[in-house]
Amino acid sequence: MNRMPTLSRFVGAVTGCLLGTTALAEPIDWKTVRGWDISFYPASEGCQAFALFEEDTAFFIGFDNTENELSLDVTLLDQKWRSIEAGKEYKIEVKFGDESPWTMDMDGLKTDDFPGLGIMIDAGSDQAELFIDEFQRENSMKWSFKSTVLGHYTLRGSRAAFNEVIACQRSYMRAQSSSDPFAQSSSDPFAD
Repeated sequence: MNRMPTLSRFVGAVTGCLLGTTALAEPIDWKTVRGWDISFYPASEGCQAFALFEEDTAFFIGFDNTENELSLDVTLLDQKWRSIEAGKEYKIEVKFGDESPWTMDMDGLKTDDFPGLGIMIDAGSDQAELFIDEFQRENSMKWSFKSTVLGHYTLRGSRAAFNEVIACQRSYMRAQSSSDPFAQSSSDPFAD
């Protein structure tokens, strides 16, 4: 992974992508783990791991809890992908190590000068669980569109990074539930 001077621009741009707006919310840093930056994104109510790879490809993986529907959010951004159309679906293949490749319908994203691809997967699904397992277990991932390799990236530290994403998300969810005195609990006389 290569940290470039454009790191803060990528982080700001993807925040806008995740929100679908150009208004940028500042992420709240959680910690850095083995080269991955873990942050909480207030507007998406989710924690994400971020890495900037060679050739300035930004990669985010984590959670989006918008409208209390927890999703696994996977986003790639790269300035070279200028012809990506926002809202258009692209069949993208990702292969973790020697595992069978995944074929995913990813949405085109554009925020300012940062085009990219994103997908949301129900976080409680078997698909999300397997994707996270392969992401954490394998040493590399290769992304392709048709016959073109978008990038081949290291996954060094991905297990520790995603474990921190989970810890960050749990911390946020606990803080949210404890801040509402009318939230359902076994001692709540108003609970159904």
